[in-house]
Amino acid sequence: MTTRQRTGGRLRAAARSAVEGLASRLARPLPAADLAAPAVVFAPHQDDETLGCGGLIALKRAAGVPVTVVFVTDGRTSHAPFLDGDTLARRRRDEAVAACGALGVAAEQVVFLEFRDGELTAHVEAAAERIAGLLRERVDHLLLAPYRGDTTADHRATLDAVLGAVARLEPGRTLTLLEYPVWFWHHWPWVCPPVARRLHLPRVVVQGLTAAGCRLRDLRYRVDVSEVLTIKRRALACHATQTARPADQPGWPVLADVAGGQWLAVFFSGREHYRRRRLAPGRARR
Repeated sequence: MTTRQRTGGRLRAAARSAVEGLASRLARPLPAADLAAPAVVFAPHQDDETLGCGGLIALKRAAGVPVTVVFVTDGRTSHAPFLDGDTLARRRRDEAVAACGALGVAAEQVVFLEFRDGELTAHVEAAAERIAGLLRERVDHLLLAPYRGDTTADHRATLDAVLGAVARLEPGRTLTLLEYPVWFWHHWPWVCPPVARRLHLPRVVVQGLTAAGCRLRDLRYRVDVSEVLTIKRRALACHATQTARPADQPGWPVLADVAGGQWLAVFFSGREHYRRRRLAPGRARR
């Protein structure tokens, strides 16, 4: 490791410590009513439910609280160079059922909308219509969807579809939405940028500072999930296509490869973080 890399590492660690320290002082526990409420979780891909809010799901199920998990896309493109899409989609579906089972969610409470992975942006309205149908059967449920600051298109489109679905509901009881971050954490200072991005370090730092502002402004609610981390790890391991590299395919990417493991470690700190919003059905809101 060069002197520059060591200096960059110390700067990143100091910045992360400062941001998380301030965020801890600003954050508040999730309200008891949210912890006790039945929930419906919307996951863009098979593994987002475990990464982003698996601890909260496990806590709810341990307390006997009903949870439904809805997978919006089929996950077929995550390993496109290594496996054909139909086979991968089938595997990821089976893995998702197993992972939800590890979290305590029965197979009959797992729903697959099967929009094509990577193309959800073009089908937000159709997804919103189907989600609205699900929500009409779960009028008292807490909603969980990806955080608006996530950096991948399917994640943002999933949130848009959920908001569009709420806008389609009949006016009445206000709903609570918890947005959970996944790819938002793939910013400096939570991870060290890859070599290509380090060549543009000033831009990376500016983007990181913007993300830090979002962290402090939006992700103001926390849940202590330390007691269910073993369950969360077990659930993530069920997503074998994403976590286990086949011995005969050394180039197969896994989640632990992302940012040298720094990104994955964020999800096992013992806390999950959420943006909490109140939504009025019947109103268009993005």
